[in-house]
Amino acid sequence: MQSGNTLYVTDRTNHSIRTVHTTTARVGTIVPSRPGLGAHADGPGTSARFNDPRGAAAAGNTLYVADNFNYRIRAIDLASTSKTVSTIAGSGTAGHADGAGTAARFRNPTGLALSGTTLYVADSGNNRIRAIDLASMAVSTIAGSGAAGHADDVGAAAQFNFPTGIAVSGDTLYVADQNNHRIRAIDIASGAVRDIAGDGTPGSTDGIGTAARLTRPNGIVVSGDTLYVTSRNLIRKLEYREVGS
Repeated sequence: MQSGNTLYVTDRTNHSIRTVHTTTARVGTIVPSRPGLGAHADGPGTSARFNDPRGAAAAGNTLYVADNFNYRIRAIDLASTSKTVSTIAGSGTAGHADGAGTAARFRNPTGLALSGTTLYVADSGNNRIRAIDLASMAVSTIAGSGAAGHADDVGAAAQFNFPTGIAVSGDTLYVADQNNHRIRAIDIASGAVRDIAGDGTPGSTDGIGTAARLTRPNGIVVSGDTLYVTSRNLIRKLEYREVGS
């Protein structure tokens, strides 16, 4: 996750949060490396603990992190000298529950995407896409039934199979639906989910829409009309434009 001249890195198996200055290539650490010692603790960066941190999203002086095995969404105050870490959502117990802040439950959250005051979460273990209102910290579910599967539909009638990467552009969320080998799109206003790439069969075939094949797509970013996707050992490029745009 990049903000200005700083690239933020979630160093998963070291359970740490790192920085890379894109001009000087200098590497720093916000939360020190704890190889093999995943845990949960809020507080100053030097004493905070993560457990397999995954996706990150930055807004102003705050870095949000999906803390996978702590089943929580964390925030790092980048403006504070100590880089204070806090928990904004998730009880720490794996499950699914909407609610405010720590009353909510996640199961292996991975991808994050930020739009305005809404933080979107790929809740991988729950096969759902969640949203956090950063003004109230209220967590809601916008798509996914919870059952692993594949179905294009609206809201809770849709199905995902371990969604991981997530990106937002305008009124659309793009999701790397890992075990369905597809890229999905969610209309934020209606919650309608549809396939935009991949036929569900793993592979590396280039083509248009569902004529293409991907293998376990994971990371996803959007730039203009182009999506970039990590798919096993490849970086794939998807040029996508809504009909009529």
